[in-house]
Amino acid sequence: MPNLLSAAELWSKSLNPIKDSVNSRTAWQALEAVSPITIEDDILIIGLSSSVFNLSSLLRQPETRIAIEKELSTNAGSPMTFRLIEGETLQDWQTLKQNEVKITALREAAYEQSARQDTVTQSWDVLYDEISRSYAQTPYRQLPQGKARYLVNAVYSISDAMDTLYPSDPDELVDRNLARVIDKVAMLADVPATLVALELDRLRTWKASQKQS
Repeated sequence: MPNLLSAAELWSKSLNPIKDSVNSRTAWQALEAVSPITIEDDILIIGLSSSVFNLSSLLRQPETRIAIEKELSTNAGSPMTFRLIEGETLQDWQTLKQNEVKITALREAAYEQSARQDTVTQSWDVLYDEISRSYAQTPYRQLPQGKARYLVNAVYSISDAMDTLYPSDPDELVDRNLARVIDKVAMLADVPATLVALELDRLRTWKASQKQS
C-alpha cells in the first residue's frame, strides 16, 4: 500500500514509537528537535536547525537509524529511509539539492579535465619515447655530424606529431609537454633547447607556406 501520509503526519505518527525503541534521553532530545520536511522517492527528508545540528550524530547511530526506518516503513506501508539535513524548511532542502547538483557538475568537469590531461600527456609520452629511441638508433650519434642528423630527424618527427597533438589554441599543458620533448632533443643533440625550438618553428613555417602555394 503506497504511503498516503504527509511528511509531518508520518513523523508525528512515528515519533513516540521510535522513542520507545531508543533507550537514550539525548537521542530523544534529537528526535524531538527534528523538523519533517518532505517525502521523495520513499525517503523522508528531515532536518535539524543549525543551533542543534550537533545532535545529528545521535540520529545516525545504527540503533537509532534502524528504529527510525523500521517505524517509518511500518506507518508508510512500504520500505522507507530518511535523510537528515541542516535546515528546517522545504527551501532549505531545495537549496541543498541545487548545491549538490553544482558540486556534482564541478566534480564531473574536474574528472573530465583530469582524464583529458592524462590522455594528452600519454600521447606526448609516446613521442618522448620515440625521440629517445631515435637517438639510440642514429649512426655515429657521438660525432657532431651524427648529432646533427639526429637533430634534423627529431625536428621533423616533432613537427609531424604536432599536426595531431598541437591544436591551434594550445593550453599550458600542451605547451609544457612540447617543451619537455624539445628539452629532451636538445640534451641528446647537445644543443640549446632554444635552438631546437627555433628550428622547429622554421620548419613549421616553411611547411605552412608550402600548403598555401
